[in-house]
Amino acid sequence: MSLQEIVVVRSASISTQPWWPDLHSAIITAFKRKDIQAFPPAWTRLNPDPTIGAEGLAKELGPYGQLVVVLENGTPIACSGVLPFRGEDWTKEVRSVSSDAQLANGEVTKPNLHPQAQRVDGVIADWEICCFCVHPSYRGRGLARLLLDTIMSTIKLRGAGKLIANYSIEETGDFWPRMGFTQPIGTGSVLKKGFTHTPGMEGLRDDIHFKMSANIAD
Repeated sequence: MSLQEIVVVRSASISTQPWWPDLHSAIITAFKRKDIQAFPPAWTRLNPDPTIGAEGLAKELGPYGQLVVVLENGTPIACSGVLPFRGEDWTKEVRSVSSDAQLANGEVTKPNLHPQAQRVDGVIADWEICCFCVHPSYRGRGLARLLLDTIMSTIKLRGAGKLIANYSIEETGDFWPRMGFTQPIGTGSVLKKGFTHTPGMEGLRDDIHFKMSANIAD
C-alpha cells in the first residue's frame, strides 16, 4: 500500500530537503518536451547540477515563495511553486537583460524580478504558479488537481484569492482553462523563432505563445 504525503516548504529551504535530488531529477524529466518540436532538446527547466538547480529555483520563487511537493513512499512525484504575482510584463523585462540563460534554467537572479509584493490591508492578494509538474510515470492520477487545491488552500489561509498561471499555449493546450484558469490577464506574449538564452546555443525552432489567466478562489 502506497503512502502519499504533501509537504509545503519555503523557497530558501529547497536545497536542504532530503528528497531534493530526486525532485530535481523528476522536474527535468517532467519538462522534457519530446512532442514540442519548437524547444531545442538542450533546453532544460533547471540547471542539470542539483545544487545550482536548487539555488536557481529558490531565486525564481523569491523570498515569499513556497514549493508544494507530493511524496509517495518518501519519493517526490509532483510539485508546484507559488509566489507573489510578478506582474503582466515581468517576462518581457527578463528577456531584455543578460540573464536569459538563468531564466530558462530556473536561475533568475535579477532583483527587479521580485518587486515589492502588492499588498491590500497587509495581504498579498495575487499569487502565481511556477514550475508546475507531475512525473510522467504518475500522470493520470489527479495529482495536478491535488497540487492546485493545496496551493489555493495555502494562499486562501493568507487571505488571498487569485492564482495566476503564465503558460505556453503550444505546450499545455487547454490544460489551464480546464483547471479553472479562465479570467484573462494582460495580452500575453511571444518568444520568437530563433530566441536563445545562451550565445551559441540553438534557438527556438518556432514561435511560442504565452498566455496569462487567473483562477479565483471561492
